[in-house]
Amino acid sequence: MKGTYLAPAKVNLLLKVLSKRDDGYHNIFSVVDLVSLYDVLHIEDDPSGRVVVEDDKALLPEGEKNTVYRAIMLVKKKFGVSRGARVFMEKNIPIGSGLGGPSSDAATALKAVAGIWGLDISRADLMALGASVGADVPLFLYGKPCVMEGIGERITPISLPLMHYLIVYPNVLLSTPEVYKRLRIVLTKGENDIKLSGNLVTAFDVSRILENDLEDVGILMCPTIKVVKERLIASGSIGALMSGSGSSVFGIFENETEAGRGSVSLDGTGSRFIVHSI
Repeated sequence: MKGTYLAPAKVNLLLKVLSKRDDGYHNIFSVVDLVSLYDVLHIEDDPSGRVVVEDDKALLPEGEKNTVYRAIMLVKKKFGVSRGARVFMEKNIPIGSGLGGPSSDAATALKAVAGIWGLDISRADLMALGASVGADVPLFLYGKPCVMEGIGERITPISLPLMHYLIVYPNVLLSTPEVYKRLRIVLTKGENDIKLSGNLVTAFDVSRILENDLEDVGILMCPTIKVVKERLIASGSIGALMSGSGSSVFGIFENETEAGRGSVSLDGTGSRFIVHSI
């Protein structure tokens, strides 16, 4: 049995880093939208029991360092599955971009092998498995706009309008652990102090909440981020922000046509993607 599956990217419209935990992770508060930029996973059952993960650009690590491999092995172990899987990925979401590619790939693989192997996995078990693979995996298992809290395992639905984005990846890979390592947290707010004011009905409403506590660190590590952000604003976006731990920067536009016009003016800044909410 085999199938083809889409793994979407995400953008963080709001990312507040609240505190560092004893386990090395950070407590966050984040508003996340999923967008129409996809990795494509081709997954098939392997009766031999082997788990093999490859990608079209030969970019990804092998074994336990690969989130898809790790996710599939967790399912095999937890449910005593003797069969294996072969995975081939078309990587369209840039590595080290802050767009959640590895976590989305892992979430997609978790759901896929559960179906291919005919496993009856509860939503709670699936979420727990996802959280053990990576902090962003539960949001992709949820698969809709949401608020993430804790280390990402607490998901609350949020209503967002249809959003149009121009994402620019300056072709610089930023390490998430390194970005967090360089962050100097000033604890001015607790989780319960962060409130979203008003309803996010229009793109202009969303543009008013744009904030990322990791952006200053990202700019120090990759100054091009600031240049891209300024050029997005100059090109007509109604708001721009670094996504996640970078290095991608997105601009919000009123519609796809405006995003296309903005893309022309961003020529030479890196890889560009015109996307929308899904």
